[in-house]
Amino acid sequence: MFKAVLINPFLESALCFLKQEISAEATRGQLRLESSRATSGEINVAIGVTGDAEGIVIYSMFERTAKAVASAMIGEPVPVFDQLAESAIAEMGNIITGQATIGLEECGYACKLSPPTLVSGVGVVISTLDIQRLIIPLEMPQGHLEMSVALRQVKRK
Repeated sequence: MFKAVLINPFLESALCFLKQEISAEATRGQLRLESSRATSGEINVAIGVTGDAEGIVIYSMFERTAKAVASAMIGEPVPVFDQLAESAIAEMGNIITGQATIGLEECGYACKLSPPTLVSGVGVVISTLDIQRLIIPLEMPQGHLEMSVALRQVKRK
């Protein structure tokens, strides 16, 4: 069972980032639980979370969406998903997750993040082991973005 306190900071952070950094008004789609290990998009940013909550957050999108988001972040067209575009998309994941951990800390969950890892390919398998993923779909003018949040509260001794 997912605790809203572990999920809401990610949604709030993503909506804030998209509005402030790329001027995109995003709408949230229907939340769903998933145990599939395959990602939904061609471009995936994975960031590990450790501390009072542990797991992984994955940002998945199609390459067309990633190029549009990177273009908005960089301020110039991105015709090819190159190293600069990869860096922009990885930074998007890093900023959203970093802001979300501030929200988690305000709720009493101190967390640390791993550096973002960008994985390209359709149906890439990223295992969250025994943690179910809550999928948060976001629709924006640039395309479809799915946040997969697979976190669990760590029991303190």
